[in-house]
Amino acid sequence: MQLVCPAGSPPALRIAVDQGADAVYVGFRDRTNARAFPGLNFTEADLRSGIAYAHTRGRKVYVALNTWPTPSTLAHWHAAVDRAAGLGVDAIICADIGVLDYAARRHPGLPRHLSVQGSATTHVALRYYVERFGIARAVIPRVLSLQQ
Repeated sequence: MQLVCPAGSPPALRIAVDQGADAVYVGFRDRTNARAFPGLNFTEADLRSGIAYAHTRGRKVYVALNTWPTPSTLAHWHAAVDRAAGLGVDAIICADIGVLDYAARRHPGLPRHLSVQGSATTHVALRYYVERFGIARAVIPRVLSLQQ
């Protein structure tokens, strides 16, 4: 089991890491983040520094891309995946299946997690996510085994 904490700002990231979080999840200061409020989230420079801080202490940093693009804005979410991968995050957390698909194809070594904002209402949908994108984590296999 891991303790994964939200970090809405660089000071929050440092506090979470210093207090024992195994990982933190953060967001960019843009529309890819469901908590895009003034004063919260990370610039690329903030994130680069936060990743270095966490990694020197043996901790991980995940980037949440937990909103949904429209067809005309999808390139912005793809660019966010590319930025996160380029900065060296340990994983991304996505709400949109198309963004997960892009990440799987473009950055196959980057771990991917389905956001709680993602939508899957049946065991068939969950199985699809597991088989197609390799995002099986503790709860998904348990749910699948209960449905079989």
